[in-house]
Amino acid sequence: MPVCTQCRTENPGEARFCLACGTPFETGGSQEAERKVVTVLFCDLVGSTTQAERMDPEDVRAVLSRYHERVRGELERFGVHG
Repeated sequence: MPVCTQCRTENPGEARFCLACGTPFETGGSQEAERKVVTVLFCDLVGSTTQAERMDPEDVRAVLSRYHERVRGELERFGVHG
């Protein structure tokens, strides 16, 4: 298990970055820089944390899955694919 040199957190063997702090792990080989265009979407579901704290995890998943399906459909309609 790789241990992060910055925060000392153990990470799974396949991790390329520390799961706790984001520090990249050395890969042992030379890497060429690669530029990628990405789209980031942030949605704040007002009151969702308070509501989820009162629900069973399975019920939270059921409620959010309908939301995720709707958002995915809208994103795909505009040509954004995940």
